[in-house]
Amino acid sequence: MRKSMMLVYEYLEHNSLDKWLHNKNKSSNVFDWPKQLQIAIGIAHGLCYMHHDCSPPIVHRHIKTSNILLDSQFNAKVADFGLARWLTLLLDSQHS
Repeated sequence: MRKSMMLVYEYLEHNSLDKWLHNKNKSSNVFDWPKQLQIAIGIAHGLCYMHHDCSPPIVHRHIKTSNILLDSQFNAKVADFGLARWLTLLLDSQHS
């Protein structure tokens, strides 16, 4: 039996920060100053956790708006969909 590890993301209602910043159909009133600060602090907390509380520490190499996910209250979560895409390709190749 092979051991495998899988990264599972929770569903986050508001998708990525990138979608909100570059989609003209969304309301521009969502990102007032307090909301912008909340998102920035959430990103900082996520990075701080990865750098100081994980063992071994994790250095995120792709911090960009498409890797910042937003929950229903616009709390930021740091993610990396490149890994998810790689995992999908890996699993598809194993079943072929």
